[in-house]
Amino acid sequence: MKVVRDLFKDTASSHTRTWTDAIRAFVQLDIMGKGRVIVGKQVILKHSVEIRICKTGKLILGDHSIIDPYVFFQLTMPHPTVTLGNYVGIGRGSIIAAKNMITIGDYSQLGPNCQINDQSHGMAKSDLIMNQRAILGEVHIGSDCWLGSGVKVLPNVRIGNGSIVGAGSVVTRDIPEYEVWAGAPAHFIKTRE
Repeated sequence: MKVVRDLFKDTASSHTRTWTDAIRAFVQLDIMGKGRVIVGKQVILKHSVEIRICKTGKLILGDHSIIDPYVFFQLTMPHPTVTLGNYVGIGRGSIIAAKNMITIGDYSQLGPNCQINDQSHGMAKSDLIMNQRAILGEVHIGSDCWLGSGVKVLPNVRIGNGSIVGAGSVVTRDIPEYEVWAGAPAHFIKTRE
């Protein structure tokens, strides 16, 4: 499959890889990641990206991935793994928080200010909220998906290949392949034609 974005040279686009992007990717990901970050070819890491990764964490960025400014990766105990496929785009200001597993398939795009969490929080009334343990889950986003601006994906959700989620939606359950969903909570709108 030919990726059209590679044919156009637009210096204002996130798709343009500058020398500073290349240096930033090398320094922040290759050196500071200390083996916990695996970086594919031609990854674009824009300024002000924050990565917090525990000693058991693993962050995998596929070839030609684009991480826009102010994206926050938070990989905390016990055993988080975040995997981005090839040509994945993570929009400005998005948050990816993992304690277990988050995967995003090839060619998928997240708009700005999206949030993906693979865990929720305990809420038993027998103890203080601050003492409650995380409840671990997984999030799997297929290939060729598009999440509009401000989408929130909650734990234990699978978004099928080719699906689209409308801006501002909250995804609380699985979305089948090639469907368009929107709302809070997100619900079926139509099949992609």
